[in-house]
Amino acid sequence: MKNIWNKIGLEAKNFANKEAIIERIIIKNINDKKDFWHAISDILGDKLKTDDFTRSELQKVIVKEIEEDPDLQEKIIADLKAYVDRDFAIETYLEVILFSRGFQGITAYRVARRFLLKNQKLTAKFFQNRIFEVYAIDIHPNAKLGQGIVIDHGIGLVIGETAEIGDNVFIFHNVTLGGTGHQGGDRHPKIKNNVFIGAGATILGNITINNGVNIAASSVVTKSVEEGMTVAGIPAKVIGKAKKIQ
Repeated sequence: MKNIWNKIGLEAKNFANKEAIIERIIIKNINDKKDFWHAISDILGDKLKTDDFTRSELQKVIVKEIEEDPDLQEKIIADLKAYVDRDFAIETYLEVILFSRGFQGITAYRVARRFLLKNQKLTAKFFQNRIFEVYAIDIHPNAKLGQGIVIDHGIGLVIGETAEIGDNVFIFHNVTLGGTGHQGGDRHPKIKNNVFIGAGATILGNITINNGVNIAASSVVTKSVEEGMTVAGIPAKVIGKAKKIQ
C-alpha cells in the first residue's frame, strides 16, 4: 500500500506542476493526507455529504471502517490496480481515485456492506441511496463482490440483493444483475471470475455465469453459461468460445 501511495504522491506532484486547475483539486484531496485510506475517505466524504452529514463527519466514519478491515483494504487496492491495468482510458492511480465514478462507487459500496454485516441495515441503506444519487450506481449492500472489479463509466449499474460477483470482473455501463420478478429468496445471478459484461447487458435470475465468460453488449441472459463461452442476443445464445480479456 505504501508504494502505491508514494506513486500517487509523485503523480500528484507531476500534474500539479503542469495543470493549475488540477493543482487545486490535488491540494484539497491529496496533499497533507496521512495515507491513502484518509485520502479516499475524504474524497468519498465530499461526494456523499448531505445536509445531515458534513464531508468531515462522513470521512471519519468511512476511514474508521476501512482501517478496521484488512480484507476490505485488500479489495480496494485490487480494484485500484485493476483500473490502471485493464481500462485503456486510465493512465494513473491518481485519476482513478479522483475521477473514476466506478471506483468511487464500488469503494463506497464496500463501506456500506461493512455496516450491513454489523447489522446496521439502515446505515447501509443510507450509503446505498447516496451512492445511487451521486454515481447512478445501485448495488445492494448484501450483494457479494470479489476483488479486482472494474466498473467502466460507472453509470446505470444495478446489482441485486443476492447477486454474487467473483474476482477480476469487467463491467460496462447500464448493466443489470437482477431478478425475474417471479421468485423471492436467492434470486439474482452468480458471476464467477474473469467475466466480461458488455454495455447494456441484462442478466436475470439465480443463474451462474461461469469463469471466463464474455457477455456481449445488450444481451439478455436468463440461463446459466458454461465456462469460457461468449454469448450474445435476446435471449442470449452461445456464439463461440470467449477471447481472453486483458
